Amino acid sequence: MNIHKSSNLYVISAPSGAGKTSLVRELCKRVAFIRPSISYTTRKIRKSEIDGKDYFFTSRKHFESMISEDKFIEYQSVYGNLYGSTKEYVLNQLDEGHDVILEIDYKGMMKIKSIYPEAITIYIVPPCIDSLRERLISRAQDDYETVENRISSARFELCYAKFSDYVIINGNFRSALVDLAEIVLVNKLSKL
Repeated sequence: MNIHKSSNLYVISAPSGAGKTSLVRELCKRVAFIRPSISYTTRKIRKSEIDGKDYFFTSRKHFESMISEDKFIEYQSVYGNLYGSTKEYVLNQLDEGHDVILEIDYKGMMKIKSIYPEAITIYIVPPCIDSLRERLISRAQDDYETVENRISSARFELCYAKFSDYVIINGNFRSALVDLAEIVLVNKLSKL
């Protein structure tokens, strides 16, 4: 994968509910040179989401046709839904000199790192499992059984934090955002 010499590709991973989406959204508001990668997904749109801004919501059939056409830099099945980042979007942004953030699960992080070792990986972790459970419950998006399934998955997924370049503990949103911004700025400065 050839990219502009001043661009960075970031991979942000975290278990569900750890706050990666909120951190990435806020970072992209504050840092002009960074772009979030907008993934395709087959899951249903949530009330607060906008198609084309949060995700490209699509049918399973269309998503599978995109897989067969080799359009994804990575894709995964997560909780029964498909998610994927297109090569075209990511490469275009990098070629234009922008840094790009992929918000993906640990499997996607490992895949990106294998095909693009220069990618900078950041793992967001909750301060503890109980705080993660509280966040998932307060989101009020899932029933009790789904929350517990996500907690069980999180225990396993947290083992992959050790494979990332950086780990940020999201116990306090502002502090975690400062940590994330520092990582991005330091890596940008190293390319200048």
